[in-house]
Amino acid sequence: MDRRSLAEIYGNLKSPSPTVTVGWENITGRLLNFSDNLSGLGMRSSLYKYQRRSVAAMIQQELDPSDVSDPLFISLRSMENESFYLQPGTMEVLRERPTTAASQSGILCEELGTGKTVMILALVLATLNQLSTPEPSIIDERPVMTPLSFRHFPSPEYAAARKSFLRRNNEAIPVEGPRIPSLVELLLHRRRTTPDTTIHNIDTPCGDIREEKRRCWTEKVENIPQGAFLPFNTPFYYHYHGSPTVAERSARTRTEPGPRVVYLTSATLIVVPSNLLSQWDREIHKHCEYHLRVLIMRSGTPMPSAASLASEYDIILMTYTRFTTENKFNKIEQLHSWNVCSCPYIPGSRLPDCKCKFPGVSPLLQIRWKRLVIDEGHVSASLSTLLTPFTKMLSVERRWIVTGTPTQNLLGLSLGKKLTEKDNRQAKPSDSIESDNDLSDSDSDGIVGDHDPSAPPSRCQSPASMNIDNRLPRVWTKYDREDLGKLGKMISHFVAVPQFTASPKLVSTHVIEPLLDPRGPRPGAIQVLNQVMEMIMIRHRIEDVEKEVVLPQMEQEAILLDLDPYAAKSYNAMQAALAINAVDSQRIDQNADALQTTVRNMTQAMFWSSDDALFSVDEMLKNSPTFIRVASERNAPPEDMELLNKAVKHIKDAAEDSLWRAIQSHEDVPYRVVGLKRRIFEAWTRTPLPKSADSESFVGLVHSDRLLEMQDCAIRRPLISEDALVEHSSKVAANDALLRRLYIESQKGKNRNSAQKVRPHQDDINAGLKAEEAAKKARDPGLIKEMKKDLNIAMTRLDDFTDDNIPPSQDTGPTFSDPPGSSILPSSLLGSVRVCSSASSKLNYIINEVFNHETTTFASLTDIHQVSRYSADEKFLIFSDSELTLAHVAEALQLMHIKFLRFTTQIAIRLREQMVLTFETSDKYRVFLMELKHGARAFIDWYRSIWRAVKTLAIRGTSEENMVSRRNIFKGNHEKVPKLIEESGMRHFIANPKFIDYPPEKRSVVDMPLLIARPAPVDELDARPLDATSLKRIRPVDPVGFSSPQEPPIKKKRTVRFASE
Repeated sequence: MDRRSLAEIYGNLKSPSPTVTVGWENITGRLLNFSDNLSGLGMRSSLYKYQRRSVAAMIQQELDPSDVSDPLFISLRSMENESFYLQPGTMEVLRERPTTAASQSGILCEELGTGKTVMILALVLATLNQLSTPEPSIIDERPVMTPLSFRHFPSPEYAAARKSFLRRNNEAIPVEGPRIPSLVELLLHRRRTTPDTTIHNIDTPCGDIREEKRRCWTEKVENIPQGAFLPFNTPFYYHYHGSPTVAERSARTRTEPGPRVVYLTSATLIVVPSNLLSQWDREIHKHCEYHLRVLIMRSGTPMPSAASLASEYDIILMTYTRFTTENKFNKIEQLHSWNVCSCPYIPGSRLPDCKCKFPGVSPLLQIRWKRLVIDEGHVSASLSTLLTPFTKMLSVERRWIVTGTPTQNLLGLSLGKKLTEKDNRQAKPSDSIESDNDLSDSDSDGIVGDHDPSAPPSRCQSPASMNIDNRLPRVWTKYDREDLGKLGKMISHFVAVPQFTASPKLVSTHVIEPLLDPRGPRPGAIQVLNQVMEMIMIRHRIEDVEKEVVLPQMEQEAILLDLDPYAAKSYNAMQAALAINAVDSQRIDQNADALQTTVRNMTQAMFWSSDDALFSVDEMLKNSPTFIRVASERNAPPEDMELLNKAVKHIKDAAEDSLWRAIQSHEDVPYRVVGLKRRIFEAWTRTPLPKSADSESFVGLVHSDRLLEMQDCAIRRPLISEDALVEHSSKVAANDALLRRLYIESQKGKNRNSAQKVRPHQDDINAGLKAEEAAKKARDPGLIKEMKKDLNIAMTRLDDFTDDNIPPSQDTGPTFSDPPGSSILPSSLLGSVRVCSSASSKLNYIINEVFNHETTTFASLTDIHQVSRYSADEKFLIFSDSELTLAHVAEALQLMHIKFLRFTTQIAIRLREQMVLTFETSDKYRVFLMELKHGARAFIDWYRSIWRAVKTLAIRGTSEENMVSRRNIFKGNHEKVPKLIEESGMRHFIANPKFIDYPPEKRSVVDMPLLIARPAPVDELDARPLDATSLKRIRPVDPVGFSSPQEPPIKKKRTVRFASE
């Protein structure tokens, strides 16, 4: 019995095994001949064997016109060994298998990190000069014409086209010169309509001679005066409105809509997420040896004319936003006209200098595109966006979706994975965490309602605890329906498989519904889905890729940490509120929104969270006798009474801790500080003096924002007096209070203008203020200017690498000079002050990882001598789904004077592109902060193959540890991974809270000087704009302030990524 899930089908699709495409042996034969180095193709980089097979398979998909067997039928044999064919959806049985037209489009869904971008570029180069063909029609002849041939050539096909268009009104076209075209005009026509698509092997004497001859003749044609006419002789065809019958065709009148001009092109239109635009630009330049004509279309880029787009570019690179903006200009009916272009001829020719414009129509809709590529194309599964409707309006010959994740749950994250022994050991649940068998839905049904019998097994228990009878069919659920629906939309609406485009309901009736039978998939239904996916998907199995390429092992490590005592009190206060609610409501609360909020707050608390309302500990402590009395009168179980007593104990511990209460007054993370004079400490801190304040080496707590202000003041004025430093603290406090008041007033104004009249919680105000401050710093004009300057320097340095006499190894990165006053910093009042561990265990770990990596830079100002765990060329990607968490990390990096970039939507799209490119090329910026919701998946795809390690930080003894353990179990399972609030482990912890009542053992210890004077880099190169005339690339319409020079492939930075639970 076939019990495979959608993920299992996807993971086990056959690797492509293309054959030499008839008529295109010149390129497909060379791609499949692995001893051929593909010289002449135009690729600077060498392709792996699996990449060559994928490219050959895409070419075969695009250019092989042969019909294919209908994937909706499966082959069966009778008891008499006779063959017949069954359609599981309709139970139709045929003696012969039907065939259907092959699709010229598909989905390139290779694993993340296998080089899908390089494959697309190789496909573009292999078909660079191929011209798109007119859209097929059984009604009208659609000859490929040029303005010259349509107006002046006497050939029958052109004469028929003129007759059909002009309707005996031959005077509509002004005739100049003889009707017989000249030899030059014939060559101008042939050069545009029949381009040479041969790719010569320049490693052979014959191929080298032919390529040189072609290059020579191309230059001669372009250099003669008549060669200037080539761009104006754009090939086109007439696309008549509708599909009239023969009788209607003969009865056409001038009152009916005329045809529209559709230009043919050899260009490829590539649409990418905005944060990947610069990477695509770089990848094109890095991997392509030929000087491709690339047009980059950003928000402010003016759209060229349709004829220009069709003739002057090889690649048009656009962002999603820019692409969908063209949907505003979709009045295609305005293109249908019987009018002939009346623009004057170009002097010395019989070609019109056409300037005709159609204001309400996008030029993209006036072209028959050879190819459309959508990067991260899983977004095309949603018809609610403008992307898919607009792509359906385009006339496209070949369409490709490029994605490692065709749907949300078909993830391509298996290549190069290595679960280390350390990960296995640390991710194992501790004794304080109940086993998966104990986390059954029966323990937590009451908090989320009854178990949904339609949910897949993975949503209620782990694979380890499942006891499934393999004789029973696996019932596909509503969650599978969602994935199948998204896949169906891609197939029928974007990839436009002819069979499904002609009848979109086929996907539902013949593929999806047979799988979703309440008794399980009908016999053969899974095989039909498998056949449909194999027809359009190009994907290698992981084992086949890893046979050919050994990627750096990516270690996945779960780092289990203990909460700081102060953070533990906050966490326990939240757990106490959950415990009281669970016992008081008898665990029947079904509020999904409240559940989601609870999970978000718990997750934030495990990094760092503060609350002006003290997490309601005073109120809970006051009402605790009532809670206990009510539970007792209701005869609550002994375990619930014990849970209440523990909750009251932890509430009391927090309420009676004056230092913990003071910490809650501000949202910043407090740091332990040693060596600060008592008077200075009292002036700058928000917390009371510790009990050990009488000793000279007392440890006090100071929030990070005050530490930054104190540090900045001392670095700018190293010899500042104690009185002046104390006085400055008053100004800082006053300014802080002013900013807070202004922010609160601005939020009140927003609330008055919004429909929701809910007074924001003070904790939300604090978090919002912190996130807004961090965003302002990220978009600070000074920082942006510095980033652009450094990017120009990096790009100029890469330009220098094109000189064979300057190997890349000579690039030692930026040099440094000691800043003014750095030599007297140790003599400052704060010279001996040290910053120790913060109240956030996760933040301490990140500080140690990054700071230890940078300790050699600070050697002159500190006596810390730690061996760096990472080499000098490694970088750090820090992802989190919390803006507040990233704001705390940003402040820590500022405190260490470590350069970083923060990707946020509050920065213009263009600057975000430059940030990503700067991080990739610059040696200065070693840390990149990004919210998971802002395109992190696309960013992951780019850096997937160069990660050294992925470290997930989790708190021991909490739901995070259990979730890490369960996710490791799910790695070997192909079921859909549950969402956080649907995870049974998380639901169990909310229904049965557990407190942290043990001393911290697993935590990182931070110890660094407060006065870290980061040496200022001395730029060896001027940050001047690059001279575009010195570049060998053509980017005619690109408003970028810099250009990527041509260079050989450079060694990419190896990267460490932190994932916040």
